[in-house]
Amino acid sequence: MASHALHHAVKNGDLRGVSELLKDPSLATGINEADNEGWTPLMYAVAYPEADVELLRTLIRHGATIDQTSVSYALSDLQKLTELIDGGANIRYKKEHGYDALINAAYGDDVLNNPQLLDILNLLIANGVSLTGMTSYGESCVRVLSRIGRFDAVRLLLRAGANPEDVKLTPLIEAVAFGTLTDIEALVQSGMALETRDHWERTPWLFAIQTGDIGKAQFLLEHGVDKNARGRCGKPPMFYAIENGHAPMVKWLLEIGIDIEQADDFGNTALRFAVEHCNEEIVSILVNAGANVDRQIKTGTALGDASTRNIVMKLLEAGADPKELSSDGRRAILGFSTDTEMELLKPSQSDLDSYRFRCFGKHNPEVMNNSFWEGMIRSGASAHEAREALGIEEKFYGRYTEVWCAQRFGQSLTFLPDGRILQIAGEHEDHYDPDFCIYNDVFVHSPDGSIVIYGYPDSVFPPTDFHTATAVGDAIYLIGSLGYPAARRHGLTPVYRLDTTTFEMEPLQTTGECPGWIYRHRAIASPTGAIRVSGGEILSIQGGEEAHSHNAKVFVLDVERKVWSVE
Repeated sequence: MASHALHHAVKNGDLRGVSELLKDPSLATGINEADNEGWTPLMYAVAYPEADVELLRTLIRHGATIDQTSVSYALSDLQKLTELIDGGANIRYKKEHGYDALINAAYGDDVLNNPQLLDILNLLIANGVSLTGMTSYGESCVRVLSRIGRFDAVRLLLRAGANPEDVKLTPLIEAVAFGTLTDIEALVQSGMALETRDHWERTPWLFAIQTGDIGKAQFLLEHGVDKNARGRCGKPPMFYAIENGHAPMVKWLLEIGIDIEQADDFGNTALRFAVEHCNEEIVSILVNAGANVDRQIKTGTALGDASTRNIVMKLLEAGADPKELSSDGRRAILGFSTDTEMELLKPSQSDLDSYRFRCFGKHNPEVMNNSFWEGMIRSGASAHEAREALGIEEKFYGRYTEVWCAQRFGQSLTFLPDGRILQIAGEHEDHYDPDFCIYNDVFVHSPDGSIVIYGYPDSVFPPTDFHTATAVGDAIYLIGSLGYPAARRHGLTPVYRLDTTTFEMEPLQTTGECPGWIYRHRAIASPTGAIRVSGGEILSIQGGEEAHSHNAKVFVLDVERKVWSVE
């Protein structure tokens, strides 16, 4: 573990700490060792912005080997790349499937917005990297950058000698990508065809949209282009504006009547595409224009792809179904990183011994805070990651016991008026995984960042997942569950009342026409305080076997009278 201190110091950009560690001969000789993630100190120095060029020089001076992986990580940073080249890096490498430095540079971090890209390309070309490299997958640097929309880089590469057949730009497309409106006017007036296509099946109209130039797009529209033309994989016009961050172009396309619900061949809509690209401004434009926030495709809805707090909240406020919220989305709301942060998992040995496996509360409720559970909540670690990192034994009393985990499916998230956010129950992993477990706990997140963990006897609140948790007054009403098979009571609907002052959990006995054993549904509180339940699946016994059926009715629970009815 001693050598990993060097990796950690490099990641944090601690030049003084790195210099001190390298005075230790045992660390200096292990400067090229990889950590548990397979990374060397030099890789961290190149890839992490916290590490500056002087730290990079320090590692090289102490014998760090400049390998191809380190070079590929530097292809978004001109200074670091220059330092590696000056240090003797082999910049003309060829990797498996034909990847070279120019092609890797086209896939660099945030290449669309990197202001150093042209200088990086010029540096690579000046150092002899081939302009005609092509992978076995048909990728060349100029082809990839053309698809992305870095047309300034495309022009540089073509002028330097890249193969124009890689991109197949027609004169009109070149005028749209590189030229002026006057250039376009001259070609159109000469009779140039308007619907020609490049390698990526884009027309001049789609190029104009991707550049964000409304003037060029307006001119082409007025001269008869097909405004609904699509690119490869059925990519609709609006997608080109979205992926290049052109919010004014998105607004203009909506104004001229482009269908906001146009989808590509995979079913993705403009809203989902904007969410995937984490563009808050465009998400807001689309939501305000009436985009369907709950449109389903095979992989879910837009909310399931949201991983930033502002976008998640915008979609929820627009009425998106909370059950689609992903683990990343929940962590974003709570202010946690969507990446696992194992450094936050530092339990005491006594807490690890006592709480490494799931245990129920003895009281209703019981505060069960401990350094292991809280570390799991904050770090986002899976049970497997915790087991590996902390050396938790795989056997307990002669059998495999699942490790307690806060990373869950089917967990509800409820906002309280005072700013607290509650996460309730849920399951970790699928039923076939050795760490599969359904929980019955409550995490209370306060605005100051503190967390209180409440546990309950399973006789009061059994393990619950894929339920809803709806705030009404000073209580949260939990409705439904998938649960463990042995706990299911077909024909009945589990309902619990959680007091948000005392956090006592109360099982409710209801009457009337209930949904039955329902899960993955939606519940919305009405102005009168009743709760409307719709959608979801209902488990029942049919022909002696358990069957799942879609819920087509709307059920209403009067929480005061504890009576169900059908709307």
